[in-house]
Amino acid sequence: MKKNKYILISAMIISSILLLLSLSQVSNTKADESEYMVDISTNPSEILFNVGNMKPGDWTTSVLEVNNEGNLDFNFSVNSHQESGDLYLYNQFFLRVSDNEGTLYEGKLKDFVDFPLGTLAAGVSNPLKLMVELPYETGNEAQGKSTSFVFDFNAVGHEEQIPIDGQCFEPPFSNRNFSLQPKSTVPIKFHLRDSDGDLEKEFSPNVRLEVTGPSHNGGNIKYVFTQKNGELDFQKVNPPHYHAQFSPFDYPVVVGQWYTATVYVNDKEYCNRIFQVLEQGNRSNAK
Repeated sequence: MKKNKYILISAMIISSILLLLSLSQVSNTKADESEYMVDISTNPSEILFNVGNMKPGDWTTSVLEVNNEGNLDFNFSVNSHQESGDLYLYNQFFLRVSDNEGTLYEGKLKDFVDFPLGTLAAGVSNPLKLMVELPYETGNEAQGKSTSFVFDFNAVGHEEQIPIDGQCFEPPFSNRNFSLQPKSTVPIKFHLRDSDGDLEKEFSPNVRLEVTGPSHNGGNIKYVFTQKNGELDFQKVNPPHYHAQFSPFDYPVVVGQWYTATVYVNDKEYCNRIFQVLEQGNRSNAK
């Protein structure tokens, strides 16, 4: 399930820079459309930048709030490409994108291609700060030229909220090829089933989640999430599930290493999931 967001920026040396926003729906969901929906929007919705007298060395910033107005968590990414105008000028622009946790991207605008921004939970907003700069070294060949470019936001919804392969973990943690970024936070959601195969709807005090793997000192670490220590709770939503918030800020991990998340019931292993920590892993803002 995808939804695209288009952002148009026009710029001219010693003139102005203008960023316009528009939205188009690509598809909805393979699930029942009356029950599930992906809906991405931004605020502001039309003009983000409108700056006059732009010249080499000038830069401008603005905040773009990305909103999940649907009822499904989604992963979203962004792609930049030139729409029209002077290619040399377009290739000069420098871009920095950041959120409340730090810098997401810093580099040439032209290289901002298919960049993953992580997961956004249903009903949650994520403010992105964008800085566009025309570097001092921009040559005279850009004088009087103009260009326009597009930011294409792509949102993919988590249609299958309950895995059907016997795994107990739920999106985004259960997504195929999931990896964790060092400056990210991921909700680890999982469910239990009773002897009849039905989802359990009440909290069991004998349940715990453990995340194990290498530590920075060369040994091993074990992070334990239980109701008793307040790190594990139970959400009576549809579907009901256990929930732990995992962040390398609070639970240090090593980039490039593999970790295992294991669910235990009465000290018996119920299910497990292996994931890797990568510099360009998923960045999640789900709650």
